[in-house]
Amino acid sequence: MVSAIRLFFGLSWTFALMLIAPFFILITFNRQFPLTLARTVFPPVLMWIAGIKLKTIGQENVPKNESVIFVANHCSHLDIGCLCGALPVNLHFIGKKELMFVPFVGWYMLMAGHIFIDRKSRSKSITSLKKAAIKIKNGKSVAMYPEGTRSKTGELGVFKKGAFHIALDAGVSIVPVHIKGTYNVWPATSNKITPGDVIVRIGKPIDSSEYTKHTIKDFVAKTRIAIEQMGAV
Repeated sequence: MVSAIRLFFGLSWTFALMLIAPFFILITFNRQFPLTLARTVFPPVLMWIAGIKLKTIGQENVPKNESVIFVANHCSHLDIGCLCGALPVNLHFIGKKELMFVPFVGWYMLMAGHIFIDRKSRSKSITSLKKAAIKIKNGKSVAMYPEGTRSKTGELGVFKKGAFHIALDAGVSIVPVHIKGTYNVWPATSNKITPGDVIVRIGKPIDSSEYTKHTIKDFVAKTRIAIEQMGAV
């Protein structure tokens, strides 16, 4: 019963903020404002509802005054809130184009300037990735989950190359991030929320200039190893 209440209020809080936040753009004329709310207002309330004690390690590794791509493992719907609360910068997320048409979620993402990828074909996907790279190069820091979906076991899955192609095209670093504990609080295979501790570890940036399209597998491997090692602590 308590878990159901947590789930109800957690979803209600998320959708309410998604609905209200874009209207602040009309008041402030600042498209960053919804992202600031997502970083400062959304996480603490969500953590309280879910019963999460959030701890962040490695904030000093986040580069100042430059856009980066944060690459993290993905085990739970709570990962977004934990990342927003742990990282000291406004975050943009990359989602599939179909999300644009989902009520509340798509409207919020569109108004807040989040990035959409068209995955219908290889050519459209490549074009979308290049457009995303331009936006990141122009100052947007983004968070991506290279596994592509939430882990059903809590273990780190196979990484897709999309985030790494974008990093190479944009000329930005990738910052590896490991989220520990959200799988135990709200796993992908359950609708039950169990309060617990969550630790977000932020690794040192990995310079994309050290890699090329020909060595992108090494780029992927180094990032995955960095996340895996943080998860073993």
